[in-house]
Amino acid sequence: MPVKIPAIELRINEAWTRIPFRYGNACLTAVPLLHVGLNLEWNSQRTQRGFSADCLPPLWFDKDPTKDFRRNIQDQLQAIDIAKNIYEDLAKTSGSGFESVYALWKAAYPIIQKECEAVGLNRLTASFGSSLMERALIDAFCRVEKLSFHQALNQGALGFPLSTELPQPNTEIYCRHTVGLGDALKIEDIPEAERLHDGLPEALEEDIEAYGLQYFKVKVRGDHESDLDRLFRLAELLEAKCHQGYKVSLDGNEQYSHGDQLMELLTLLIKRESGQRFVDSIFYIEQPLKREVTLEEEAQGRLGQLETFKPVIIDESDEDLDSFRKAVELGYQGCSMKNCKGIFKSLHNRELCDQLNQSSNTFTFFQTGEDLANLPVLPLQQDLTTLLTLGIDNAERNGHHFFPGLQHLSDKERNSCVLGHPDLYQVNQNEAHLKIENGKITGKSLLNIGYGYTCEIDFESRTPVESWQYEDLKID
Repeated sequence: MPVKIPAIELRINEAWTRIPFRYGNACLTAVPLLHVGLNLEWNSQRTQRGFSADCLPPLWFDKDPTKDFRRNIQDQLQAIDIAKNIYEDLAKTSGSGFESVYALWKAAYPIIQKECEAVGLNRLTASFGSSLMERALIDAFCRVEKLSFHQALNQGALGFPLSTELPQPNTEIYCRHTVGLGDALKIEDIPEAERLHDGLPEALEEDIEAYGLQYFKVKVRGDHESDLDRLFRLAELLEAKCHQGYKVSLDGNEQYSHGDQLMELLTLLIKRESGQRFVDSIFYIEQPLKREVTLEEEAQGRLGQLETFKPVIIDESDEDLDSFRKAVELGYQGCSMKNCKGIFKSLHNRELCDQLNQSSNTFTFFQTGEDLANLPVLPLQQDLTTLLTLGIDNAERNGHHFFPGLQHLSDKERNSCVLGHPDLYQVNQNEAHLKIENGKITGKSLLNIGYGYTCEIDFESRTPVESWQYEDLKID
């Protein structure tokens, strides 16, 4: 039953933030959302369309400061187009020898990486292009076979060789709210003239009260003086507002050349009582070292005291299929799961975690959910589906804070989304928003046939990628 792909189509719409979204050197006020529609022919007779989507963000896949937002978008679109052409070429209408979705991905992935490298695109950007084809293909296959993503994996239908059966997927996941370097902690931090008064939280203390948050991801900038002042303020706020306690992942944000530099900050922090409790709440540290040095063989010991103080994971450095294995050899214990880096790649990393934990008879090695601003419908819901399926119980999730609910969708898609996923969204004053209660997102409706959605995707309402212009973003 060869995999055939008669057609792949790319379309775009735009989304605008309600609050400027600052991360690293980027300040995002608008972003394009790229959608993939992939037609799959399976078993010579049955055809099905599958979808995937993601925003095209600046300065994450490629942090080259000489590239502006326009160039970042161009690079991502080029990687996506390369991946599209390779998938079409490998699974032509005339038939192919690929007996499974996984077999097709396994053949396409290295070719995409090679062709992207040949035109100067880095490996994360290449993986992003690959992942969008992969997600749409998985969706189409699950729908033609009338399977959920979890069922398709456990039954071996996708062709991925699981070493052990996956347990039943979670139906809830804790929302880990990111506290960025420029985010307001208290209402008083926002000048009255800049308040939105749109009925949604603006400062962190409002988010905690509105959503019952218990998990947080806290970024540091690599400057002890400014970091200490902000972390002390944050520690006092979390202690006052989180009555059931709180947990923190600390994002080193690639700001350090050696782990002991971050260890110095934590040592200074514990000199105050509130700081000590904050440090005690840290359950792992994310990507403290610059991606260029993280996995260097000569970097053995570069984590320094961090390695034994708290578990450390890689995120931006997870650019190859063997990146996590290399990281483990250097003292790292975890790796981020992001749909934008690839589904089967994350499944390979999960298999490695299982193997390492079984051989050591511990739960030392783990995956985390790290994707700050993926938006409804497809980017958010397919990412949540993967997290729930892999049993990850908390995930970085902030798109609902920076973007105004479902306003970037057509009326048709918005209404279908709310009806199809009443556990995931709530309607207030005719506006639909992500539902977070007691710090959790409920996603049982994501686990049905297909990959992450039961609603109708209004694909044709979006602009064909060849007709879309950067100027459509309407940003200065």
